[in-house]
Amino acid sequence: MVKKIFIVAGDPSGDLHGANLVYALKDISPYVEIYGLGGERMESAGVRLLHKLTELAIVGFSEAIINILALRKIYRKVKKFLKKQRPDIIVLIDYPGFNLKIAGLAKRLKIPLIYYIGPQVWAWRSGRIKDIAESVNKMIVIFPFEEETYRKAGVDVSFVGHPLLDTIQPTKSEEEVCEKFGLDSNYPIIGLMPGSRKQEIERLLPIMLEASKKIAKTRNVQFILPLAANIPMSYIKERITEFENNRHNRMKFSKRIKAKESPLPILVVRDEDYNIRRIMTLALVASGTATLENACLGIPMIIIYKVSFFSYLLARILVKIPIIGLANIVAGKRIVPEFIQRKARAGEIAKITSHWLDNPALMVEIKEELMKVREKLGTPGASQRAAKIILEEA
Repeated sequence: MVKKIFIVAGDPSGDLHGANLVYALKDISPYVEIYGLGGERMESAGVRLLHKLTELAIVGFSEAIINILALRKIYRKVKKFLKKQRPDIIVLIDYPGFNLKIAGLAKRLKIPLIYYIGPQVWAWRSGRIKDIAESVNKMIVIFPFEEETYRKAGVDVSFVGHPLLDTIQPTKSEEEVCEKFGLDSNYPIIGLMPGSRKQEIERLLPIMLEASKKIAKTRNVQFILPLAANIPMSYIKERITEFENNRHNRMKFSKRIKAKESPLPILVVRDEDYNIRRIMTLALVASGTATLENACLGIPMIIIYKVSFFSYLLARILVKIPIIGLANIVAGKRIVPEFIQRKARAGEIAKITSHWLDNPALMVEIKEELMKVREKLGTPGASQRAAKIILEEA
C-alpha cells in the first residue's frame, strides 16, 4: 500500500536534511508518495513541492514580519491540500515559526504528525513545548540533551543522532583541492562564511571583509568563500565589489590612505561537498548550522552574528542561554569565540585571527575540542533511523 507523506522544511539546512530523509524513505520503501514545502534539494530528491518555501528563508523577528502575507498565502495553500489529499503522515523539519502553525492544523484535521529536528525549546521560548506535546505524535531529535527535555514534557521522543554526520564526508585530499583551486597549502587559508540568507550576508559580509583586510595587511593569507547553493554567485560578487567601492570612498578622505588599495583576493566557490572546507586553516562564520559543520570537520572558527536592533532586543528577552553557536552549545562551554551584535567589530575579529595564526598549538587544542563535539552527535545513519520511525508511524 502506498504511503502519502507531507514534509515541510523552510530554510537551506532543513532542505538538505529533508532531501536526505526523502532518499532514506525511498530506500526503505518504494511505496511512498512525498509532497511538501522545501527547496531545490528536496525537489531533486523527488518531493512534489507546493511551494519553494526556502525562497522566503528569514532570520530575526522583525525580518519575519515582512513575509507574513506570503506565509499566510502558503499556509492557505497547505490547508487546502491537506484537507483534499489527507496524507498518511506530516513531517515537520525545524522552522518553528511556520511549522508550529502547521502542527496545529494537523491536529485539527487529525492527521498524524512527526516533528523531526524540533524547535530549540532548550534555548528560547520554552513555553512552546506544551503546544508541541499537544500537537505531535512523535518527536525525532538530533541532539542527545534534547531527548530528556522533551520526555520530561510528556512527549514521545527518540534521539537518532545528527544527520550532518551522513553528509559531511569529503572525498578529496587537501592537496587535490588546493591544486584544483590554485591555492598554496604553505600559507593560511581563511574561510568567510556569512550565511545562507541574504539578510545575514548583508549584515555579516562587510564585517568579515573588513577583518580580512586588516589580517591581510600583516601576513600572507588566502581567502575562500564557500557559497550556499541558494545564493547566486553574482549576488555575492556584487556585495564584495560594493564593499570595495564603499571602503575606498570612505578612506580616500583619510590622511592615512592616499592611494586606492588593491581589492582583497577572495575565491568564491560553491560549497557542495565539503571538500573546499577541509582545506581551511580557520573560518569566520555566521552562527547557525555551519558552526556545527565546521566542528565536525575540526575547523577552528570565530562565530559572528548580527540581526536588526528590534530582533536583538527580543532575543535578549526570550533567549535563556548565554551562548548561541551550536558548536559551543553542544560542547556545553565556549570553545570558540562569539562576536554578537555590537561586539561584532572587524578589529577585534582580526586580532583574534592573527593571534591564532601566530599560535598553531592553540589551534590544535581547539580542533581537539571540536572533535569532542562531533563525538556527542551520535553515529552516522540518522536519516535512515528517522525514516524508519516515520514509516512505522505512518
